[in-house]
Amino acid sequence: MRKLTQEPLLHFLLLGALLFAVDAWRNSTNPSSENPTTIAVTGSVVERLRLGYERQFGQAPDEETLRGLVTAHVREEVLCREALALGLDQDDSIVRRRLAQKMEFLTDDLLVVAEPEEHALRQYFAMNAARYAQPSRVTFRHVYLSRDRRGTNTEPEALEVLETLKTGVSDESLGDPFLHGYTFEKQDTEELAATFGNEFLGPLSTAPTGKWFGPVPSPYGLHLVKVAQRSETKPVPLQTVREKVIQDFKDDRRRLANQELFERLRQRYRIQVDERAIFNATNPEVRTALVTP
Repeated sequence: MRKLTQEPLLHFLLLGALLFAVDAWRNSTNPSSENPTTIAVTGSVVERLRLGYERQFGQAPDEETLRGLVTAHVREEVLCREALALGLDQDDSIVRRRLAQKMEFLTDDLLVVAEPEEHALRQYFAMNAARYAQPSRVTFRHVYLSRDRRGTNTEPEALEVLETLKTGVSDESLGDPFLHGYTFEKQDTEELAATFGNEFLGPLSTAPTGKWFGPVPSPYGLHLVKVAQRSETKPVPLQTVREKVIQDFKDDRRRLANQELFERLRQRYRIQVDERAIFNATNPEVRTALVTP
């Protein structure tokens, strides 16, 4: 049975069934296309309203509340149909984005991803091992020189301070106050980027251990850094992150299935793109010539 779930032919058949379900859902939830003057509050609509209320408030609505929900639904349906009839949905990016989002939610709900077989899971983990490895970490101290305080003298003064630090004198007193402190222990890349910005990471990764190094730039100013300890990225066994790998495996399969579904839906439409308009819009010289009288 597991081998059967991995067959491309089965995926194709499931996508076909999903397309059929989408069409059926679209027709069942859009009665205005066949009966523009009829608003049918069916049992499924009432159940949807009841469940929505229960999810929001933690209890089922009583009859009076449910009738109020039905009245609100009818009002919404009337106004929505009149808005569509007037074309108010046209060229409204918010409406279009919301409809596309609801369609994506629908396909996510309809797609069921089977539990991965062990060999498939191990293959997926091997291909994405870097995603789950323990990140490299670094422990260091720094002396900070503020550009706001020192202006154009920041870099020359940083070089002078660096030479002084190499003689073994006290370090913090040579720089400026830094909001986040002066010692950072076992910081990974994400933590460092959040504190110092991405431009700080490159020089820090090549900084020698046990010696003052710099200046290293950040959005705040310049830093003189002394790395005390650095650990390399370490792989982890599958068992340690098994649940996360399974979830990622399913998410990737679901995204792939959604993309395949979209491509099949896209084939229903003839796409025409004005390439000249794109060229004109992305070339300032052409765009200026077009608007110049």
